[in-house]
Amino acid sequence: MSVVHLLRAELELTTPGGVTAPESLTIGSVLRPDLPIATDGWGNPYVPGTSLAGSLRDHTPEDERETCFGTVEQAEDGAATKVVASAVRVLGTRLELPDAERTVRRRTAVDRHRAAAQENTLHSRELLPAGTKLLVWLRIDTDTVRSAVVDTFIDRLSTWRPYIGGGRTTGYGHARLLRVLHRGIDLGTPEGLSAWLLSGGPNLVDDRATVVYDHAERGGATQAPPLFDQPLRFRVADALHIGSGERLERTNRTGVATVLRGTDALPLVPGTTWKGVLRARCELILRSIGADACTSVGGTGLCGDCDICVAFGWTEKSGAHDDTPDEERRRSIGARGRLLFTDTPLHGGRIRTRHHVALDRVFGGARDEALFTEETVEDGDLTLTIRTDGEISETARAALLLALCDLADGRLGVGGSTTRGYGTLAPHPDTAAFLDEQRGRAMATLRAHLDATTTEEVPA
Repeated sequence: MSVVHLLRAELELTTPGGVTAPESLTIGSVLRPDLPIATDGWGNPYVPGTSLAGSLRDHTPEDERETCFGTVEQAEDGAATKVVASAVRVLGTRLELPDAERTVRRRTAVDRHRAAAQENTLHSRELLPAGTKLLVWLRIDTDTVRSAVVDTFIDRLSTWRPYIGGGRTTGYGHARLLRVLHRGIDLGTPEGLSAWLLSGGPNLVDDRATVVYDHAERGGATQAPPLFDQPLRFRVADALHIGSGERLERTNRTGVATVLRGTDALPLVPGTTWKGVLRARCELILRSIGADACTSVGGTGLCGDCDICVAFGWTEKSGAHDDTPDEERRRSIGARGRLLFTDTPLHGGRIRTRHHVALDRVFGGARDEALFTEETVEDGDLTLTIRTDGEISETARAALLLALCDLADGRLGVGGSTTRGYGTLAPHPDTAAFLDEQRGRAMATLRAHLDATTTEEVPA
């Protein structure tokens, strides 16, 4: 193969994200996030080429995967019967961070019975800011300057909608392709051989490359399609507090618990909150009509088979060891959800500081050293858009619609302190009309599902 094709793909994170490296934690890492960003030998954040190679292979149609990315076929006894090397090589990556700093997000699971944080589930994750650029260099070797493999691969790149790292269903790591540059170096010519021997590194692509794809000119891959025909708009009816886990130092001992903010300093409702609140409500709705729905935390854990697990995903079960049967081990791996929730910024809200104190149950006055202060968001508007990355059942869609109706009716709160006047959202008129229109259809879907289930259980 005498022609070396070098490509450079330029990506940009549209939401916070990044590949984490929990294996880098040591005994002295108690002050670091539980899921720190992967770094290279110099301590700079980076994205491993394996993450992008897997994403590209998954994006490529099955009938083209062997041509572009090779294959390994195994016989029933586990021995390899066919091994084909990948034609596409990921040479390396480089991150270009914006002025914004890396952020840390904290999250916890909620106990379904106590409606409070579940113990031993609080963890933190380090994220790269939105706007981070990722450069990826790739190589394909062919016999001719013009190659069908290269042309096919460039066509696939132009429709690539990558996700960098984990957490894609809660809004992390969404990215878009900005540009693709290509340069073919013919080693059979003096010019090509001279360029190959006298140059090296990224300059081989950057110096004389041709732009074969530009997002600004050709558009590109669109986002995952929305689940509903219109966005859902709400306003804060009372006050909202979703903490960042940090405190502003003040004169009192505890400081001020701050609300979570995005890189633009706007308060926001994270995708993790939307997913957790709506999933818990969907489980409750389906269980209340006798439908099959597991409990996502606590109790027996996830089943992996019910409509909620398929729509929202499920995580691995603990206790899967080497002696676990194959079927149970497969079930312990889990699967990614098909519903995508992203961070929702609050526009036009006022941030106020509220003081609270616990009461002494005996004397009826303020308890000593029990004063605490927190920021809250009052007023403000937000737009919730739920997208799909795969098909979900009509039952799961109906349960989600009814959960959104409960949110609009004030039966379901968002954030902390929902039992004392926080977290109530009111829908805008267009959203209220849409939910009222869909409510009847959702209830009819669940009735039909219940009737079908009951009929199957009755013996003939």
